[in-house]
Amino acid sequence: MWVKICGITNLADGEAAVASGADALGFVFAPSKRRIEPALAREIIWRLPAEVEKIGVFVEETLSRVREIAAYCGLTGLQLHGEETPEYLTYLKDYDLIKSFRMNSQTDFVKIKDYIVQSSVNRILLDSFVPGQWGGTGKTFSWESLADCNWGGIQVIIAGGLNPENVSEAIRLGKPAGVDVSSGVEKEPGRKDLVLLRKFIERAKGGLC
Repeated sequence: MWVKICGITNLADGEAAVASGADALGFVFAPSKRRIEPALAREIIWRLPAEVEKIGVFVEETLSRVREIAAYCGLTGLQLHGEETPEYLTYLKDYDLIKSFRMNSQTDFVKIKDYIVQSSVNRILLDSFVPGQWGGTGKTFSWESLADCNWGGIQVIIAGGLNPENVSEAIRLGKPAGVDVSSGVEKEPGRKDLVLLRKFIERAKGGLC
């Protein structure tokens, strides 16, 4: 199970996530309580192991700015949470791409599948729909709705309201390739709780912490 710890704002949290078995770390460059400046992200990233994915999170950012930050910080992947078009993604295809979609009872799965076919996306991330918020909602959605979906070989990541107590259930019901957490392992926005962090990763990967 692929695990991403998002909203990293300091080296200690990043190193703790890696030591606990995280596969990827997320750095938020969009408006957020967990937003990080490129200079600090670069400093953290340069001190992390090469094998860990370093993913920048963006919302409705210009292509030039995304590419500038990605190159400067040493990002290996990009996570896009806005209304970015498939054409927009083609200009970023030299990075691993994760496209986020917000889920509720009105979600059009056919539209998501059409987007996948038309784009250069490597993974999709499914988060909860909350009006006025692009992500980081801390809310769950119906994981059962994903179980029988055929995504054409694209890996699916579940996000939204995950924590050590529900991640095993989310994986069992939604059958994703990966999970993404931020607020569910925090003691305050941008500061991870190392006990929750360890429990989340162990349970996501099948351990009995």
